[in-house]
Amino acid sequence: MKFLGFEKLSPEENMKRDEELLFSLEEGKIEPCFRIYEWSELCISIGKNQKMKKFPVKVVRRPTGGGALIHGWDISFCIVDYKRKQNLWKIYKRISENFVKIFEYFGIELEFERNKSYRLDTYYCFFFPTFGELKTKSGRKIVSMAMRELKETFLLHGSIYITFDYKRAESILGIDECELKRRITSLQELGIEKKDFMQRLYLAIMILNFKGVKIK
Repeated sequence: MKFLGFEKLSPEENMKRDEELLFSLEEGKIEPCFRIYEWSELCISIGKNQKMKKFPVKVVRRPTGGGALIHGWDISFCIVDYKRKQNLWKIYKRISENFVKIFEYFGIELEFERNKSYRLDTYYCFFFPTFGELKTKSGRKIVSMAMRELKETFLLHGSIYITFDYKRAESILGIDECELKRRITSLQELGIEKKDFMQRLYLAIMILNFKGVKIK
């Protein structure tokens, strides 16, 4: 698997790039790859099948499912690979286990969410962790993920907040700051520096913790 490195692009460019990678792999034009990126501006991504809502920031549609997620304070990643007869639950579990190891290095114990049912009574991704996502012992989500599959391939999106401006998010989302704090956490709140986390993530890729992902 090819590591594409780090990018910081507009919301539209980020989503377009991820979708193009998925279809290019399905058509055999590229090899499986792993991408890490940030967002050039504060925005919201909504799931592939969600209804569009108005927010005071830009809204883009993800090629994957799931609920709405605010971006701009996070590190995002994209993995496109062949399913190789694995079901989606096994793929989620395999990738999540690697992130568990990274957080263990910093002394943070995370829980693997095993709920496979998506809660349709909320518009937002962070309200209820779903299968494969990671949360702290107190139930606050730290690794959000969503997936889309084609006939032979899959795309898995993930997001980890570096920091989170709860007051600003309240003004954008219309959700009480205290409620957001109950459901979400960030690297900063867990006492993890961004540069240290990125180093461990790159190291995980280099030593093949991501099941064959390597730098080219």
